[in-house]
Amino acid sequence: MWKVKYGTGAEDPYLFSTNNFLGRQIFEFDPDAGTPGERAQVEEARQNFYRNRFKVKPCSDLIWRLQLLKTSSNHKTINN
Repeated sequence: MWKVKYGTGAEDPYLFSTNNFLGRQIFEFDPDAGTPGERAQVEEARQNFYRNRFKVKPCSDLIWRLQLLKTSSNHKTINN
């Protein structure tokens, strides 16, 4: 799943700028995070996007919406 990482200004081989991205938010994907059911759901969303990649806009971030739904206090459904 996606995890947020904040720039600390320390040495990082992937983050560099004039202020070392101090306070900058970066999202990292951890493929081993979540339950096996959640990982299967993410893999299904990835495969669905791959099959329809010429019909679906890249900003249709179903994986992000699935994670937001999991952390949300009010339970809603997501239309694919």
